Amino acid sequence: MHYHATTRDDSPFWNYVRTMPIPDSLAEKLELWRRRARVVKYREGVFLDASWIAVYLGQGIVPEGWDPRADMAGSAELAEAVAALRGDIVRDVGTRPDHRAFLERYCPMEAAA
Repeated sequence: MHYHATTRDDSPFWNYVRTMPIPDSLAEKLELWRRRARVVKYREGVFLDASWIAVYLGQGIVPEGWDPRADMAGSAELAEAVAALRGDIVRDVGTRPDHRAFLERYCPMEAAA
């Protein structure tokens, strides 16, 4: 996708890859992202949603709309979900070693320096 979405036009290579036909599956992904800000999922997909989103936005492909299901949850429900996620993150971080302890355990040479 990053070849197709590039704005580079400084060589025959970039002109070719920018204008070459793309697979139907990529065209579907791009269309759904543009219309609804949705990332198409495939069982055999290698990249996580965050990777697709980073490439879309990094290449200047910004959604024109959003998935109407996003409007279904109320503000209170969203605030509760975000608070729960924050709590999960805080608890998880609390179980992790600090930087010094990590270095001492996994990188003893660097910790001694």
